[in-house]
Amino acid sequence: MSRIILLSVDHSLAQRITDAMQGRATVEMAQSVTPALIEGPCLILVDRHAIPPERSLASALGAVMESAEGRPIVLATDETNAEQILHAIRSGADDVIARTAEGGDIAAILGRLLNQAVADHGSGGRLTLVLGADQENAAMVATDMAVSRAQAGSSTLLIDCTMPTSAAEAYLDLKVSYGLASAVADIERLDASLLSNTLARHEPSGLMLLTLDGGSGTEPAGIAPADIAALVRLLRACCGDVLLSAGSLRHSALLRTLASLADHIELVCAQSIREMEACRRLLERMGNDEAVRAKTRLLVWDHQPAILLDSHRMGDVLQAGSILPLPIDQVRARNALNAGRPLAMEGSADRYMRAIRQACGVQARPSANGLDRLRRLLQRPLERTA
Repeated sequence: MSRIILLSVDHSLAQRITDAMQGRATVEMAQSVTPALIEGPCLILVDRHAIPPERSLASALGAVMESAEGRPIVLATDETNAEQILHAIRSGADDVIARTAEGGDIAAILGRLLNQAVADHGSGGRLTLVLGADQENAAMVATDMAVSRAQAGSSTLLIDCTMPTSAAEAYLDLKVSYGLASAVADIERLDASLLSNTLARHEPSGLMLLTLDGGSGTEPAGIAPADIAALVRLLRACCGDVLLSAGSLRHSALLRTLASLADHIELVCAQSIREMEACRRLLERMGNDEAVRAKTRLLVWDHQPAILLDSHRMGDVLQAGSILPLPIDQVRARNALNAGRPLAMEGSADRYMRAIRQACGVQARPSANGLDRLRRLLQRPLERTA
């Protein structure tokens, strides 16, 4: 949980802040800032009354800044006119609250800065960027990977930016009413608790889903690329695993930012020269530098060994860091999409799901039938010996 380090001896101020945050953060009172005290996401709240009269505000805030290591600093003061606020910010404070403030006035400012601290200093979950020329195929791969990770026990969020409607929403047979625009609007108060209560959840696996259109079927207006990047940073800090299906996102600067944030990049491409050219252009939009290439894996959709454009030639052209064929039964895949039951939920160990589990680093759980078959095989030598 995020923490608020209150440099004060005023217990009534600490209690009002605790009540205002409603469990979103714990309040710890201290006399000074130490390295051990600011481990993890936190902000530092300086009580103006705790600064000795003989010491200037600029000197006190400057000393806190030196020890804060980039954590947000807020000043609680009785002097809230424009000139005093400007002086506090110039002295090093990120924002100012009135010492007599209550409830929402406190939560609005501290919540925004806490989320900034979570995004910048939180441990952060694993972020996987999935993209490809065929948005539906890429969304299915991202969904099966996300379901596999959720089944393995990880707190997993799938963000699907496929347009005009979410392919993941159809594949999971979910009704989504909370989209990226709503999440951006809520970013100042967004945390793990709010996510679990507002996002659509796939109950059989526990996977959470956030879509670009939010169930409206239209592209949201008023969202800047920087808003999406900031939201992804925050969501990554709130979940163990975040998989982002890029779908319709084509803004070069945003793709470069997402590629730099991602731990892994999965590029879904069929054995088609047209798809391969489209994927090459996608990589160019992301910068296609050495760092991007090193964490990019080429997933060859519907891999067929008889096709002359084999996976190794594709990997050479796209300069992918690694290659993984994805052989798929197109009939089963289409039936799974139409029925709203992901292949990852079937529990089968066909070549496609073995490749998906390998891609997301999840061990296949042995089925009951498989265990029974293994027991029978082990019993045969014992019966012959008897």
